[in-house]
Amino acid sequence: MPEDIQETQEALEPVESLGREESRQTIYAMLFSSDRPLSVGRLAEALGDTDPDIVANLVEELREEINGRDDLPYTLGEIAGGYQLLTKPPFGPYIRRLFQIRKSKRLSRPLLETLAVIVYKQPVTRAEVEAIRGVSVAHAFDQLLERRLIKVSGVAELPGRPKLFRTTDEFLVHFGLKNLKELPSLEDLQEMA
Repeated sequence: MPEDIQETQEALEPVESLGREESRQTIYAMLFSSDRPLSVGRLAEALGDTDPDIVANLVEELREEINGRDDLPYTLGEIAGGYQLLTKPPFGPYIRRLFQIRKSKRLSRPLLETLAVIVYKQPVTRAEVEAIRGVSVAHAFDQLLERRLIKVSGVAELPGRPKLFRTTDEFLVHFGLKNLKELPSLEDLQEMA
């Protein structure tokens, strides 16, 4: 182990000695430094295998405190099975400008239509999606895989053993969902149409 890493690890305060407020602040720091949602289990593990129920309570306290403050430009949201600090909408244009997010990053209508079929039929084969859409979805699948919105989840018990696809946690993050249960049901969608 490199000497500087070893010195850093030796200099860390043992997590077992953290009190309640120090644990809250440590959770806050981990959430602040992460670019992905962190689950209660992951936070508990990082705190030295602290009881997940205690961590869940601390996260909920933090969420109430952070989300109750109007002077902060962010909130603590629950998405994709974890928690993440999220910029408040009014600051979105400035963040986009900062990172120079291009419009090409948006999902086109064909990509959204293909993704919708996968979401509601998963796990699904590419041939099943093509049968529903009535067009080739090879390019759409390539784009969705590249953006990590879908993944291969196995193979179907059909001739040729085609791959099965399903959505990813990245899909939940992209659309700001806790889980797939937050999506409207097919019946609700039909009523809206």
